[in-house]
Amino acid sequence: MRMIEIILTELASERLKSEEELQRLINISDISVEEQVKKIKIQLENVVKYDDMISKWNSYTTKANANVDNNENNNN
Repeated sequence: MRMIEIILTELASERLKSEEELQRLINISDISVEEQVKKIKIQLENVVKYDDMISKWNSYTTKANANVDNNENNNN
């Protein structure tokens, strides 16, 4: 169970870093608009990637936990 939380925490941390960088890029004014757009899109892609990874991890671990609970109930 601890590994599940470690992975989830790590993914959430990476998403937060990407969101912070995205916010910084939105507010930056010392680069060209083209470069700013390019960098914003990259960071947005990272945020979406981590959101998807978190959702997928949650679905895997929810199924795994349900199977463990079901097996424990059958053994009693």
